[in-house]
Amino acid sequence: MPRPYHERLNFKTVLPLRVISHGTCGPKMVLPHWHQAVELAYAYRGHPGTVHIGSSTYEMAEEHLYVVNSEVVHSYETFLDENNQVVTLLMPQAWLRQVVADKQLPIWGPLDLDLTAEPYQELGRSVRTLATNAVTEPEARADYLASLGAEYQLVGQLLKHLTVNGQVTSDQLPLPDPLRQAVSEIQENFGQAVSIADLAEKLNYSSVYFSRYFKEYMGISPKAYLGQIRLERATQLLMTSQESIQSIAMRTGFRTEKNFFVTFKQHYQMTPKTYREKYAAEQSWS
Repeated sequence: MPRPYHERLNFKTVLPLRVISHGTCGPKMVLPHWHQAVELAYAYRGHPGTVHIGSSTYEMAEEHLYVVNSEVVHSYETFLDENNQVVTLLMPQAWLRQVVADKQLPIWGPLDLDLTAEPYQELGRSVRTLATNAVTEPEARADYLASLGAEYQLVGQLLKHLTVNGQVTSDQLPLPDPLRQAVSEIQENFGQAVSIADLAEKLNYSSVYFSRYFKEYMGISPKAYLGQIRLERATQLLMTSQESIQSIAMRTGFRTEKNFFVTFKQHYQMTPKTYREKYAAEQSWS
């Protein structure tokens, strides 16, 4: 009989669900994107801004939870400070499939939940436990176990109250492959001249149909999406580099410094120079 041996096991106290507290970093714009995880955006405090899910837009309100199904396009425009805070919870596809014991992930809705209302109060308790522990970063074993239990209770409540069995909307469906290709092309080439007509032709669509199809899933037109990417990249450079404003304008695809100045001020109600002076020192993205 083989001699018994001591097997050393490494048990890590890592939660399967990723909980992110986004801090108090001032203005934060997250471009339209998708990922292979269900995302729950919890307005932990105040009215932190706007969330776009598919083609729908929601003004975030305290104690509301916003549900983004896996691979659905979403974006944020927020201002985060002590009185306006967001916590996001990411549930990976692989873990969810194990929990629900099904290869096909459920589709959840509605997308805007008031956690103080019935029947979402149990769900709210689980979310608050996870959010509080993310914000305070507790180290006690009991807090870890409370968070672990809350994660499974959270999924149970979602399955019980939010599973959609009937017709679903585009806001609950993954982004189709042609649009993923279009988004990737725009993201890779935003610093150059981008022709929406040429992109539509490459995908075998007319310009009119492509723009309508894109907006149905993304919530904005291809041209507006390109503009958002350029602005977001420009704000990153303003806050993280000493590069001149003219150089930043050229690098991010704006035709001239004046065009950049006008577009930036229309969106942020301040000049690029003022924005840099006001927020560069507060740069602390999560």
